[in-house]
Amino acid sequence: MKEHTKEIRQKVLETAKELLIEQGYKKTTIRGIVGRSGVLTGSIYYFFKNKEMIFADMIATIVHQCIEKIDACSEGESPAFKYAVICEVELKKMQDDPRIREIYYECYHSPIIFERMVDLFAAYAEQLFGERFTKEEYRQKNLLIKGAMGACITAMNFETAMNTEKARREVIRAALKLFGISEAEIEATLQHMAEREEIWQKIAQELVEMPLAI
Repeated sequence: MKEHTKEIRQKVLETAKELLIEQGYKKTTIRGIVGRSGVLTGSIYYFFKNKEMIFADMIATIVHQCIEKIDACSEGESPAFKYAVICEVELKKMQDDPRIREIYYECYHSPIIFERMVDLFAAYAEQLFGERFTKEEYRQKNLLIKGAMGACITAMNFETAMNTEKARREVIRAALKLFGISEAEIEATLQHMAEREEIWQKIAQELVEMPLAI
């Protein structure tokens, strides 16, 4: 019974991801998910209160997959480096892919999804930096960081173009400062991260293409 329940939930999330990438957030509906997945409306509402909750769970799964990939290819790297990379993977993909940018723009403007992203990043930061801060302080810092990332994504659609590459670096720099990282370590981290840019781009693309691991 538990396996069957898991299969249904995964099917809903997988279908939601497919539709999201094909047609964007606004055009993806519960009705569309029902039509594509074959899962009945009642079954979907058994697991998810609304469309936002579906995408909040989907984003959470993608973030966990992203963390696993970063940890796997960053063994021995500093907490600052790993945290910088998770921000880089998201922001670089937004910059390069208008489809993903539109999805994340809508996610950042949903209180339900945005709160989930803040909590996920706060949990990862606490895992990396340990007891340096309280849980509430981690949450507050990641609220500011995700807010800055959301602003950076919005700026990618400004009529007057900004240097998005530089803006991305400044967001990551500000994030690391919030965790008390020294200027010297920040500079070294940004340089080291830039040297492995192709790896982060590959991870970002894999996250778009690969099945969700529920």
